[in-house]
Amino acid sequence: MVTKQFEGRKQNKERLMLAVCCNADGSDKLPLIVIGKYENPCCFKNVNRDNFGCKYRSNLKAWMTQVIFLEWLKGFDARMAGRNVLLIMDNCSAHIPLMQLASVVTFRNTTVFYLPPNTTLKIQPCDIGIIRSLKAYYRHRFNRRLIQRLQDKVADPEKIDILEAMHIAIAAWSMNVKPETIRNYFRHCRIRTIDADVTPVPEELLIDPEVIKDLEEQVQELQYWNPMDIRNFIDYPAKCEVAYVPIQEEIVQDLSTNPVPEDEVEADDSQESIPVKATEALQCASLMQQFWMQQDIVDHEMLASIQTIKDKINIMRSSKLVQKPISEYFSKV
Repeated sequence: MVTKQFEGRKQNKERLMLAVCCNADGSDKLPLIVIGKYENPCCFKNVNRDNFGCKYRSNLKAWMTQVIFLEWLKGFDARMAGRNVLLIMDNCSAHIPLMQLASVVTFRNTTVFYLPPNTTLKIQPCDIGIIRSLKAYYRHRFNRRLIQRLQDKVADPEKIDILEAMHIAIAAWSMNVKPETIRNYFRHCRIRTIDADVTPVPEELLIDPEVIKDLEEQVQELQYWNPMDIRNFIDYPAKCEVAYVPIQEEIVQDLSTNPVPEDEVEADDSQESIPVKATEALQCASLMQQFWMQQDIVDHEMLASIQTIKDKINIMRSSKLVQKPISEYFSKV
């Protein structure tokens, strides 16, 4: 397994830190870790955090800290129950030194290995391109959303809150970054013995050319001023580096003893999530079902999925019904 954190940004320039972890054949992509500035953004109201599909943590700088890392590491070891896993990471300061880990974590299923300094851009699959692929798919989804909102003449079409950004990132990671892509990056790095004699995958084939083509078309449609080359846009600044990596001093700083002054923290401008009634959700599902029935494209799988959603909503409605006593159906004299 390999893990890596990197910086993402919402369109309004608010910083989010994301961390990814996956195994060599791409069969196990762990849920993303998303770190933001706000503990309880307005857009999280009325939302069950267990349904996020990722782990959300916060601090005033949106940094990966040793506290968050230690929590994740313990959860990782528990997740690997019954397996014998080598966890490969870079040696940034948020990753507690190996000699100290033994005193704070009792590993049952995990062996931790830190890569030597200045080698991650050569032999760390996440740095080589898994993050680049994730960012390409995220940008592809975001641009598609932006184009649709421009067509619908929505005010502030580029504005996006933390919850929306998380939805896009999770979809890009879980649905678009394919196991084959991850395998190719691992083969390209040649960090597995079984790959030692395998011809490395050409760098131009490591990322789906179709998504590059779509991104180029989206940039043309959006008419960006002085657009940069797409590969430079999603690649890393130096040797294709896409993500900001906090410097050592920043990551190890204890935010509890040196907090950011309140007047330096921008207000959370996201909107509260409005509670949705089961009847409203059912109406939306029925409308979606009608929409697909009217299309020239035949997609029985989609229609079956919508019917499953309707069935589950109906089950939820039934489970919340309360049996009333018969006396309530008669007016009192």
